[in-house]
Amino acid sequence: MGFAKAKFRLIGDRSSTEGFALVDSGAWYTVVDEELAKHIGVRYTGLIITLTSFSGHRIACREAVINSVVIEGRTAPFELIAVCSIPETVKELLRRQDVKEQLVVGVHTLERLGYAIDVATHKLIESPGILIYLVEDSVRMIIISQRKSS
Repeated sequence: MGFAKAKFRLIGDRSSTEGFALVDSGAWYTVVDEELAKHIGVRYTGLIITLTSFSGHRIACREAVINSVVIEGRTAPFELIAVCSIPETVKELLRRQDVKEQLVVGVHTLERLGYAIDVATHKLIESPGILIYLVEDSVRMIIISQRKSS
């Protein structure tokens, strides 16, 4: 698993927020604290999910949709997020990294935007998509670009 710090902007129904966030390759969902979700305005899907934080805490979350998430200048519209009460111990770990304590960016958001984490440098890098298919009992991989052509 890898971690990085990235510039972000969350845009909700009521307002937006921006700054630096921890990006965690071990997290599927982008996790937003309940207070921040209430402030910016999100739409709940009705699903309840249980996540395990990097500190080992199991957290009940509500799945929601946010208008958009911007990471390092790239925008993912209508992104699924997990909204929960982030434990104080996790918030303290985030504060020590000089990132917003109410947000952790997950892999789903990264993949939509064509990013991956370079585990050696702890920075975001361009990430091609990987398509795996079976051909005559062997596995072949084709690298395809997720970037849209202009």
